[in-house]
Amino acid sequence: MVHGAWFGGWVWKDVAQQLRAAGNTVYTPSLTGLGDRRHLRQTGINLDTHTDDIVNLILDEDLHNVVLVGWSYGGMVISNVVAQIPDRIASMVYLDAYFPEKGRSAASYIPDQSYLAMMADLAGNNQDIPPLSMQEVGITDAKLAAYVAPRISPQPVGTFLQPSKALTQRPKHIAYTFILAGRFNGALFRPIYQRFQQEHIGDTFVVNSSHAAMLTAPKETAELLQHVR
Repeated sequence: MVHGAWFGGWVWKDVAQQLRAAGNTVYTPSLTGLGDRRHLRQTGINLDTHTDDIVNLILDEDLHNVVLVGWSYGGMVISNVVAQIPDRIASMVYLDAYFPEKGRSAASYIPDQSYLAMMADLAGNNQDIPPLSMQEVGITDAKLAAYVAPRISPQPVGTFLQPSKALTQRPKHIAYTFILAGRFNGALFRPIYQRFQQEHIGDTFVVNSSHAAMLTAPKETAELLQHVR
């Protein structure tokens, strides 16, 4: 399971516990420069770096028939991963996540021009993207916000600017699923949910949660992921 921008593998803790209790083998790595690997943050980290994190984990652990889950920015990562090692993947699950087209960056999907300008300035000054506020990711509970806030860290700007290397044709042996966070008002992911339905890309589900579904609705999120194959 691949976390989103600014977060780390820790974000999956409650969901992973439930999935393991149900008999699943679960990996929740932190991407380079984030989570428990934030001390490795440096200039030059990009989408390829994070893709390699996951590809190398799958290869080193000799994993097959993988259900690959990506949340938010994690959708960019898993789309690159399946392009590199499609034979290892059985199912792709996009949890309120990017589902990129080849050649497009995460930044290219962001409609806010002022945010894009800020990102360009950061890149020009070799600075990283500051975390969103708790409210922006849908975390309104004070206790949960106090837990999350010290664990998030700046996102390497190159990860949002490097174009995706996603497949142009989906392998027929791989199942695709999109899970929408129903209580998130962001403009990025609902169109992807609708595209999955209109183009019959794969199954679609809705979890009654904010964008950070694994934190605000861990039981429901785990049950959905357990259902997906």
